[in-house]
Amino acid sequence: MRFAEVDVRRLPTTDGAHDSAPAAAGRAHHLLRDADDIGQYDGLILAAEGKGEALVQTLGAFSGSLTNKVGAVITPAAGTDRRTVLWSVLGAMADRGMILVPAPFDMEDAASDETTRKAGKRVAEVIGWVTHARSHHHH
Repeated sequence: MRFAEVDVRRLPTTDGAHDSAPAAAGRAHHLLRDADDIGQYDGLILAAEGKGEALVQTLGAFSGSLTNKVGAVITPAAGTDRRTVLWSVLGAMADRGMILVPAPFDMEDAASDETTRKAGKRVAEVIGWVTHARSHHHH
């Protein structure tokens, strides 16, 4: 895939307040206003903080279909915590019918910029494959 459009969004805090956390690398990350907004994307790469509960809740609150959309999870967690976070969020994505593109569970540099770029590239490639295959659908 030559080009992919990326839209970085943040979840609201659990109390509904606007998160004032600074954006990474000076880029503005707009707030995801409603869980149903995730349905507009061909793929999702979710960045899990903590144990990933907020992402699991957001996916659970989504009322549309994510079937055949591509999904991945990234997290800075390491060791057993990493495995737990990844399975928790990937499980919620699988329950929604998503095509999963998991990052390796045992990565030591899981939170590096390069690792994150590689995950994004891989998800974009899979989205391209799915889009291409669906364009050749025969009746």
